[in-house]
Amino acid sequence: MTTLTNLTRAPEIGANSYLLQSGSASVLLDAGMHPRVEGWGATPLLDSLPKDLEAVILSHAHHDHAGALPLVTRARPGAKVWMTSATAALTEPLLHNSVNVMTRQKKETLQQDYPLYTHRGVDDSVVAWETVPLQRPFRVDGSEFEFVLHDAGHVLGSALTEIRADGRRALYTGDLNLARQTLMIPCQPPEGPWDTVIMETTRGAQPTPSGQTRDSLENDLLEGIRQTFSRGGAVLMPVFALGKTQEMLTLLHHARQDSRLPPTTIYIGGLGRVLTEVYDRQRSLAPRQHAGLKIIPEVRPETFDPRRLATLRPKSGQIYLVSSGMMTPHTTSHTLARLFFPRENDSIFFVGFTEPSSPAGLLRAAGRGGSVDWADPHGPLPVRCEIRHFDLTAHATREDLADWVCDRARPKKLFLVHGDPDAQEWFRQTLALRRPEIQVLQPPPGRPVPLFG
Repeated sequence: MTTLTNLTRAPEIGANSYLLQSGSASVLLDAGMHPRVEGWGATPLLDSLPKDLEAVILSHAHHDHAGALPLVTRARPGAKVWMTSATAALTEPLLHNSVNVMTRQKKETLQQDYPLYTHRGVDDSVVAWETVPLQRPFRVDGSEFEFVLHDAGHVLGSALTEIRADGRRALYTGDLNLARQTLMIPCQPPEGPWDTVIMETTRGAQPTPSGQTRDSLENDLLEGIRQTFSRGGAVLMPVFALGKTQEMLTLLHHARQDSRLPPTTIYIGGLGRVLTEVYDRQRSLAPRQHAGLKIIPEVRPETFDPRRLATLRPKSGQIYLVSSGMMTPHTTSHTLARLFFPRENDSIFFVGFTEPSSPAGLLRAAGRGGSVDWADPHGPLPVRCEIRHFDLTAHATREDLADWVCDRARPKKLFLVHGDPDAQEWFRQTLALRRPEIQVLQPPPGRPVPLFG
């Protein structure tokens, strides 16, 4: 019998990691780190890893799916790690950046466990990595498991994982997007019916407003930038270095080309530049739109030097496309925001997910005219700049996912993962009404459950 064990510590958006076992064979799907927790509590349930773990399959390079990978390969050095070539090229610099962040946090928070791994640990982990093309079946040595990776449309290199075992088929979605982005092509999942689907539920608590489309959101964002420039202001866009940076660079580039934006100076962060260079090198090796576009030489963004913050005065026609997307303290976007708060002509535009308790989420809730606790010794800071959100998500909407499950995937069993409790509950209730014959489960942390049947 094949079993699935959820190695996340709670039913939430956290440290994604799921263990497959069949007989003596064991394979791990993702090895993430919780984005909002510090120390060992951010890791998956590593003590539950079998000593003979044979392989890890990585869906994509985001921290909540790949951040604990060096810990897994250190604990189980015999395990191979499989991923697409783009995911490998993106994951390595991101893991090295994680070491830098943890080292800095050790000094700031006295978190004695940090860093949980070192640069040498990342280098040692890379030795175990293997890249595999999309659509090409592969087997883990000595295992009855067979896997096939399919494009997930989320970020460059992201993949759905098809699992073949016991004469049946399962699909692990990782993060997927069923609609177009500026760069990424919509995911086209392989046809059902499936015996089992293990599905992300990130946006289950977020209804899509009636009439909202990707085109309308892009047009609204560009209009907001034009209005900011017309009153003499600059724009700060807090973004994730992977995915959102490259999407926004491409959108802004095309808008400048067809005169939807005036001439602009676009600043990006150092890590954003490194990852954008990977997008350029991999542009013909992984599915994406505008495969001929070399982002760095054609868009020509400037790399922002944080040492300029002490003397910086943002100017009209400038866009600061810098991380972190959650505006985590001590990141460039968090520090830069202080310069924008008192300036009525400036704007801070959010273009992706903001966790409500993060600085970005608190700023969105406060809005223009409110105040935010920004770790200032003099207390909360008043916000006079414009604050807006444009939901240019890289995840499938809940409506699209529900339609896909009911109309195309049609699984016998559906596991709800990678979503907060209210998000998972929306899917459970919705699917119970639309497809009561589907067995919908929320796998409890640390407890093996049958994958099929």
